Parts: sequence; C-alpha cells; structure tokens
Amino acid sequence: MNKESIAYFDQVAADYFQRYYENSPGGYALRVRQEKVLELLDKPAGRLLDVGCGPGVMVPKLINLGFEFWGIDASPRMIEQCHKAFGKVNCAHFTVGNATALAFADEFFDVIICMGVIDRIKDYETAIQEMSRVLKPGGTLLITFTNLLSPHAAWRNFVFYPMMACLRPLYYGLIRRPQPPALVSLARLYTQNAATRLVTKYCGRVTDVVYFYINLFLSPLDELFPQCAVWTAERLEPLCSGKLKWLGASFIVKAKKGSHFNATS
Repeated sequence: MNKESIAYFDQVAADYFQRYYENSPGGYALRVRQEKVLELLDKPAGRLLDVGCGPGVMVPKLINLGFEFWGIDASPRMIEQCHKAFGKVNCAHFTVGNATALAFADEFFDVIICMGVIDRIKDYETAIQEMSRVLKPGGTLLITFTNLLSPHAAWRNFVFYPMMACLRPLYYGLIRRPQPPALVSLARLYTQNAATRLVTKYCGRVTDVVYFYINLFLSPLDELFPQCAVWTAERLEPLCSGKLKWLGASFIVKAKKGSHFNATS
C-alpha cells in the first residue's frame, strides 16, 4: 500500500469502526461484505489471519466462532485502534505489517481473509503468493476484489475519484486550508476470470465466487441520497446470486490451498 493510502487510513482510523454501522451506501457495503465473508468460512476454529484488518471489526465475530485471530495492517493508527479495543483479548494478536512480506512462518494459518486491500497493493501478485505461503495445505483463502464490470465501481474509480482529485486542490485553495489525506490514486479493478486465474496460480483450487453490493446510484448521487441508495441496494442484493451478479461492485474469491504449493511455488 502506498504512502498516501496509509496516511488516509491513519487519518480515519479513530472513526472507521463506526462506519460499519452507518446508514449509508458505504456502511451497507461494509456490512454486506462482512456477512458474505463470514458465510464462506467453513472451518469452525483454528488460526486466522486478517490481512488489512483495519480497526479489528472482524475480531468479535471470528473469536466467537472459535478462531485465534491475527491481524496486520499497514496503518499504525489502525493497529493502535485494535490494541485499544482488543488488547486484553488473549486470542487476538495485532501488528503493523506489509502484505507483500508477511512476518509469519510457512503454513502457519488455517484461514486467511483479505478484505478491501488487494486493489491498492502495487505488488499484488507477491501479496497473494505470501498469503499462500503462510497458509496450510487445505487451508481457506478469501480475497475480495473490486469488480471491473460493475458500472458503479468503474464510474467511481475511473471518473468520480479522478474528478474529485482535480477539484480538491481548487477547493482547499479557495478556503485556504491544507488538504487532508485522501484516496486519490486509481485502484486496480478485476474481472472474475482475471481474479480467479490469479488466485489459482498462487494458491490452488477456487471453490466459490460470491458477488455483493449492487448500487445503481452513481456517485455523487449515492452520497446525496444515501437512504434511497441503501434501500435500493438492499432490494437488489438477491440479484448478486443470479444472472445479473456482474452488477455487484465487488466479489469474493474463495480458494483451497493445494498440497503442491509451498514456500517456493
């Protein structure tokens, strides 16, 4: 993750946990992603690594399922929030870390999850290879990808965010205030085929792909009318399991690590 992204997540760390509970399109997307990831877990206990754990939103639910939790994040402030909330929980461990150089032994984890992170890692192939390295044979890997074919995701990434990046200097110049950190660089979006090929190459057999979050309100309309956007997204969510699933803004790839993958694969 680049310096501007780390600076942004450092800035929002204190209130990021609360975003999961907001009645906003972003809050709904975070909640439905969490729900889908939990549904895809098929091992009731063991060691679990959350790559890009943020403030530790997944910790309570995963510990209740019997997992021993490890979380890493490139943002020091996010890890501070984890220690503040869960520092006294014996089966939860947190550290500042780099997804492309995981500080764990080979084949250490039973499950690895990576939510909302891979799109902004420059050396994404090394990151997936590292996740595979520290995953046990037969272990489960869950990675969320932003969907290139989604009108909502493509618009935000290739039109809305670049437009806002151009306007930000003008706006903060007019009000004579320094610009706060923001996510202004383009993320890497994926088709399902590209994502599954990538995961298969470095980990093993893909067993499931689950889409989520259809938003028909192109930004900034979703932010101007958040309740309407959430109401619509909730009613469109069932389409993510049918022929119109490609409208989902993101999808989760679930894979099982093959026995022939090792630290040098």
